[in-house]
Amino acid sequence: MLGQIILNEQEQEGNYNFSVQPYMTKGFQETFGDEAIAIAFTSVAKIQETYPNADYLQTFKYVKNNKEIKYWCINDVDHITFLLPEEY
Repeated sequence: MLGQIILNEQEQEGNYNFSVQPYMTKGFQETFGDEAIAIAFTSVAKIQETYPNADYLQTFKYVKNNKEIKYWCINDVDHITFLLPEEY
């Protein structure tokens, strides 16, 4: 069962489409393991539902079993990348 995925407030509006090819860094995949794809899919849905004018950078918190993990989703126009902040 997935933990709670929290989309943080974006810093500014943008005009980015998050319906493009997603990628994940090795650190993101290793951190989230079997849940990585579901977390990425749910995160994109949250961006699309929350921000019709999305900025290129979206930040999240994942909370499960009283543990919080921060991660980002960056839009590079023709693809998006899920990564941990320390991988930037």
